[in-house]
Amino acid sequence: MEKKHENLTWDDIKAMYAETDKRFKETERIVKETSKSLKETERILNEKFARAEKMIENTNKQIGGISRSNGEFCEEYFINSFKENPTFMGEKYERVIDYLKPDPVVINDEYDLVLRNGSTVVLIEMKYKANIEDVGKMFSKLHSYRANYPMFKDYKAYLALASFRFPTKVRKRADEEGVVLIEQRGDKIEVISENIKTW
Repeated sequence: MEKKHENLTWDDIKAMYAETDKRFKETERIVKETSKSLKETERILNEKFARAEKMIENTNKQIGGISRSNGEFCEEYFINSFKENPTFMGEKYERVIDYLKPDPVVINDEYDLVLRNGSTVVLIEMKYKANIEDVGKMFSKLHSYRANYPMFKDYKAYLALASFRFPTKVRKRADEEGVVLIEQRGDKIEVISENIKTW
């Protein structure tokens, strides 16, 4: 039975303090062990996180390398095809210029492939897999080209995307905008657009 406060002796009080001190020390020991354990867990997690980050970085490099290789292969294929047969929409072209950069620059831009004859210019952007944004970007290419090369501003212009793959939504958007799509078909290239416009 618990003693009432007024009946506590000095020995009882010392025993209570001793018990409290013992419990405090035990709690302190548990806190220290838990803290040590948490630090060890944090160290292990940091090591695992660093390894995971390294693996992701390596994977991204590999994917980036594959994407670059695919893109380079696509560009080389279309450039070589047009250099071998510089014909577009039944017209012959005297100039086939790849990776054209203006000098001097009015609007900073680069043109993957440009075909030119005495009256017509064709601006071709090459993508391994075209996306819907690529269609809209063709109009800014036309604007910058005419600003950078004012001597050709009165030339009839075609805007074209060359790719190994055109998703349905890209085909639909290009048809709506009048952008020409050029695709690999077997060992040759082929225009697959119907609604073709000139500017």
